[in-house]
Amino acid sequence: MQILFCDTLLSVRLIYYLKTIINVLKFIVPMLLIIKVTFDFYKGVINPNNEKQELIKKSSTRIIAAVIIFLVPTFISILFSFIESYNKENYYKTNFLSCYNNVNSELIKKLVIEQENKITKEEQKKITDTLIAYAKYEAERQNMIEASKKANTNSGNSSGSSGGSSTGSGSGSGSSNTSTYSSNLTDNNKQNGVYVKNGVFYKPKYKSGDPSTYSGKNCPTNPLSQGYNNKYGYNNHFYTMLENLINGAKKAGYNLKISSTGCRKYSTQESFYKKMESGRAAKPGKSNHGWGIASDVTFYKNSTTKCGSSRTRSNCPGMAWVHDHAKDYGLKFPLLNASYKEDWHIEPMNLKTY
Repeated sequence: MQILFCDTLLSVRLIYYLKTIINVLKFIVPMLLIIKVTFDFYKGVINPNNEKQELIKKSSTRIIAAVIIFLVPTFISILFSFIESYNKENYYKTNFLSCYNNVNSELIKKLVIEQENKITKEEQKKITDTLIAYAKYEAERQNMIEASKKANTNSGNSSGSSGGSSTGSGSGSGSSNTSTYSSNLTDNNKQNGVYVKNGVFYKPKYKSGDPSTYSGKNCPTNPLSQGYNNKYGYNNHFYTMLENLINGAKKAGYNLKISSTGCRKYSTQESFYKKMESGRAAKPGKSNHGWGIASDVTFYKNSTTKCGSSRTRSNCPGMAWVHDHAKDYGLKFPLLNASYKEDWHIEPMNLKTY
């Protein structure tokens, strides 16, 4: 079994502070005792009536104490050496002694840089994974379009039939505006720049050159300790709507998962915008993901099996159910009929700017 001490920034800082305190006491306390001894000798000189024996006893005690305190770090090193030797004999491996001896401000700076680089790499990996998923979906979508064109060419009236289907889909999307959904939510406390009143989500109107109106600039670093009801950073009311939709899907026999990124940072959206083809990603600062009021959901055929990227309403009944019932929970899929169709992108149904 191996127990490491210098592998985390927190443990290194704690050891560094402990080491600093010990080193400070190592010099300050003996100095104070030496000053006290000097003062006692001075008192003995100017006041010969003091008993010399008592003076020598006090001075000796203080000198011994000063020496002991000065040697404390040495005692600690010996103790740790003994512990590590004992642990080694009993099949335990520790590195506390070497860690204690090597800890300094430079090591802390090094670990801070490593931690920052690690976070950057994790964010970059998320971006890369998303881009790969988008590319895969787009390739399969193009294949489906080509297959559809060939099928339409070979059938007489299939093209007109297809046009009717498209119109119906558009009508269905518009019907969400006449949903019976209602809410009396009244929360004027802004989260990520968004507030909710009477079921309507109000976000700042984007103004070029004014970062205070850009989405993704105020994502929480620790949502649960910053007044959020979820660990992802979603707006509280939006997250509650998503939970209600998820529970409704489960009752209907389908699973539904939301993105673990509840509030997308401006820098992340900027990376998407630069790497994806024109029109594929929202301009940095305009994405509703950055306000915590949009999510990318994962659909399931049932309660356990995910739908693939080539999903349709027929082969992914879970997606069909969610698309049909989102409006019942105050939600919508606004990009179902966009030039770049996104059947996974969900937002609040009632959304305005201020």
